[in-house]
Amino acid sequence: MKFIIDNDKYIVFLKEKINLEGKLEKYFKGLFTKLKNKYNLEFNGYYNINVYTDKHYGVIIEIIKNEMDYYTYFNQIDMEINIIKTDFYYEIDYNFLNKKILNKCACYKYNDKIYLKIIKEITPFELSNILEYSNILYGEELEKIIKYSKKVIV
Repeated sequence: MKFIIDNDKYIVFLKEKINLEGKLEKYFKGLFTKLKNKYNLEFNGYYNINVYTDKHYGVIIEIIKNEMDYYTYFNQIDMEINIIKTDFYYEIDYNFLNKKILNKCACYKYNDKIYLKIIKEITPFELSNILEYSNILYGEELEKIIKYSKKVIV
């Protein structure tokens, strides 16, 4: 698990698949407890939670606190959970041109940057290699890349 605090949101990278069926609120309350204990954070109030799932990587969770003046929470958590199935893209450097991995990806170019979209099954080692030399794109960032990029052959 990788955890980042980015301004007003918390981002959790889980390089594993989680069961998204059933008791989601219970899962996230457990996650809040784990983050509270490990990073000494306080969670209470109303949260918008976006769960981005990718069949190759796993899950990225964005936790955004929604400041609602008319609600008073006393150590309670309420949440809206959105599950978004997507393909993550990986922004790579030109130095990363491993042909074996590139043959399993579609390549796109936008603003002099190359983006990979995994289109064939890859090994955990190959995914680790991609992750070592890239930044993961998802959500609003990814929408812009999909809209404006051009498919290229590298």
